[in-house]
Amino acid sequence: MKKLLFLSILIISVTMSSVAQDKASDLKKLFALMDTEKMVDGMMDNMIPALKQQASGQIKGDDAEVKFNTYMDFMMNEVKKLSIKLVNEEMVNIYDKHFTQDEIKDLIKFYESPTGKKLLETTPEISKDLMNSMMTNYMPEFQEKLTNKLYELK
Repeated sequence: MKKLLFLSILIISVTMSSVAQDKASDLKKLFALMDTEKMVDGMMDNMIPALKQQASGQIKGDDAEVKFNTYMDFMMNEVKKLSIKLVNEEMVNIYDKHFTQDEIKDLIKFYESPTGKKLLETTPEISKDLMNSMMTNYMPEFQEKLTNKLYELK
């Protein structure tokens, strides 16, 4: 009886491990199709000017330029390591939490389809168009409302 229980537990463990590995493998395939690493790198690249500006005011002295360049090399290395960690660990855990393996397979099929490929190709342009529209058509009025509310609260 003990042998049967042990064998059952062993089979369940191996099966669960295999399913988890398949799901992780599917997630990595999905992220490759979505070019997620490029997306995360772009996100991180958008942070760099602010980080660079923040550091430029902090580093002073005769060798400030050398120190600043050393800092920038360090920062770029850390940004790259963070990007890799976000894609390979955090996104895997987050997608694993929110999607079943069948849903992940559906997403893979979608992103392999012509429509999915077009979505991936056009998303940066769509985001840019949306940002431009927001800044041109909505932000002036939005900022005015916020300013008026602050004035009202004073």
